[in-house]
Amino acid sequence: MSSAQNLSPDNRQILLANLFTRTASIVFASICEISVCATAYYLYPIPLYAAWGIAVVALLIARLTLIWLCRTGAARGLPTPTSAFIFASLLWSALFGFGTFLCNISGSPTLFLLGNVCAIGVIGGLAGRNAGTPRLALLQIVFILGFLSVGAAMSPGNGKLVLLFQAPFCAAGFFTVALRSNRDTVALLLARENSHRLARQDSLTGLPNRARINELLIERTGESSTPQGEAFAVLLIDLDGFKAINDSLGHAAGDQILQEAASRLRDLLPSGDHVGRLAGDEFVAISDDAGQRRDVRVLADRIVRTLARPFVLSEALVHIGASVGIALYPEHAKTGPQLLVCADRALYGVKRSGKSAFAIFDAEKHVSDESLSLLRSDLEGALKSFNGLRMEYQPIIDLHTGAVAGREALIRWAHPTRGELSPSAFIPTAERTGLVLALGEWVLLQSCMAASAWRDKAIVAVNVSPVQLREESLASTVTAILRKTRLPPTRLNLEVTETALLNDDEVTRRNITRLRALGIGLALDDFGTGFSTMSTLVRFSFDKLKIDSSFVRESVHRRESAAVVRGIVALAREIGMPTTAEGIETQEQLNFVRVCGCTHAQGYLLGKPMCNEEIEQCEAVLDARVADKAAPADF
Repeated sequence: MSSAQNLSPDNRQILLANLFTRTASIVFASICEISVCATAYYLYPIPLYAAWGIAVVALLIARLTLIWLCRTGAARGLPTPTSAFIFASLLWSALFGFGTFLCNISGSPTLFLLGNVCAIGVIGGLAGRNAGTPRLALLQIVFILGFLSVGAAMSPGNGKLVLLFQAPFCAAGFFTVALRSNRDTVALLLARENSHRLARQDSLTGLPNRARINELLIERTGESSTPQGEAFAVLLIDLDGFKAINDSLGHAAGDQILQEAASRLRDLLPSGDHVGRLAGDEFVAISDDAGQRRDVRVLADRIVRTLARPFVLSEALVHIGASVGIALYPEHAKTGPQLLVCADRALYGVKRSGKSAFAIFDAEKHVSDESLSLLRSDLEGALKSFNGLRMEYQPIIDLHTGAVAGREALIRWAHPTRGELSPSAFIPTAERTGLVLALGEWVLLQSCMAASAWRDKAIVAVNVSPVQLREESLASTVTAILRKTRLPPTRLNLEVTETALLNDDEVTRRNITRLRALGIGLALDDFGTGFSTMSTLVRFSFDKLKIDSSFVRESVHRRESAAVVRGIVALAREIGMPTTAEGIETQEQLNFVRVCGCTHAQGYLLGKPMCNEEIEQCEAVLDARVADKAAPADF
């Protein structure tokens, strides 16, 4: 019963509304009682039975009238006579119990049986019907059983002993039914409340999420809800340097920063304003008190200064910052989505000019930012159907044999309005927002499906994001994809960067251990550009090192870069690890890495990225040439 106090007012009203929505059961119970009254008056036509019947009919009319008044008042948003209806329900229970009392003391076996059977049936109905208001149900049961028991004790018949013996057990059973029904109903409503709350609340910070923020903006910009001329501001807030902290210190530290940032923003905003978390490290504030430019500047400056204060973590003292983009209603836009777009464009302008500042949207100043500000939402749309996304595969050549040893999977995005986008244009956005998890799973599935059909049985190399490596389910996802595509684990290489391994957190190490146990190859990508290079090689057992293209490109012009390439190859040779030189674009670069001792190379000079259909066509042409050479000459 007490758990109902945890329900929202709306759901408590739903429990109470059951009293007014099931009129059929009220009419049926009254008809049952009237039939007993009529039988009693037929057998013994005395005024007492007649008055009992008249009272039952009058009370039925009164209860139906109160139900109509409650329904009408609720529909109009007016106060409802709920207390009067509950009082009438208790009065009816007392009247019903009194009628059963009359039947039991009448001395008539017919009335004794009819009255008690009708009473037990009605009590069972009450226990279920009014379980939403258990106190009312229990009081009604007590009234009816109380009169029934007293009447049974005064009954001159022989059946009273059985009835008196059974009455306590009936009462306990009906009490249990009412309480359990109430508990189950309340539990169901609480589950629905929690589901509704989680759908509109960010689980990490407790702030409204994107869906709820969109609802709030629709409410405020709707013609029926916002008076004409009432201004408000939308402030889009992005934490500066958060990704670097998240990558270096791990998700736990990142979560602490997000929670502390949410707490600071919640304390900073005036009462009545809203702050929510859109995704990743992006927050949004809706402020009624900042509808004017002067006010919004003051608020934005306070936000920047508040988030610039150091964050005290368990392991370190972290300094980040915040950039704020601002849009005003109705000056800049008339709808919620348009306001977010304007604020996003202003935010991008701040990011581009130096971060840790704020800017109010300016249509002329920020017009060039529009193409990039919508990239995040466009990517979300593309991931719903993967429309416009495709995979290409660049060959990795064995420098000793000249054969294709493997192919690196590269994702491409043909945007409907922006044209062809390279991974560097949208992968950082995907990583910031968490969209890289769905994107990475799709890339892995497409790559394994393609590789399973290659006739040369080459290895497929797939890049794995740091975000994916810190996902507990990565190993099981890879296993499921290999099983689905029937690709042998030995034909899959996962390429990771040193940055992904910098934190060396438990989940990352566990994922790598599981992947290696499957027989999947592990390549260290962009070797030499990250941090703690030597310790990375010691902690993790790699199958291959990939030399970053920046060193390869500059090796023929700068002695320093050439020395780095030679050093990496010598180190790999000492520990028995193959090396792949990336970005080979000229014959001079190819000759250099070959002389250095690189075992593999890739780049446009050796082969451009191709879609899977092109690979199949090349393999078919090669097979045809081999078949022609093997065919006997025709003399």
